[in-house]
Amino acid sequence: MNIALNETLAALPNDTKVYPGHEYTKQNVKFLTTVLQTEPVMKLQSFAENNQQTQGKFTIGDEKEYNVFMRVDDPTIQKATGKTNEVDVMGALREMKNSM
Repeated sequence: MNIALNETLAALPNDTKVYPGHEYTKQNVKFLTTVLQTEPVMKLQSFAENNQQTQGKFTIGDEKEYNVFMRVDDPTIQKATGKTNEVDVMGALREMKNSM
């Protein structure tokens, strides 16, 4: 998952549109706000609360701003997980999200 997100997808141009197969934005925002409190996250939370459909509205550049799974090298995310190795951070985030 780390290679897929943080090497393969992260290498795409920032303006690449993201079309997820499932609507997951609202549920992900709930988890995201427990880990990261930044301006892009707050904007995403507001967007998710005020729009029924969120698919196809985001880019890879957006994902890099607020997708915690694409920010495993961010000290804030590492602190929240208690891990520093990227794969360990990813695993800890997954466990945290699963337990919500």
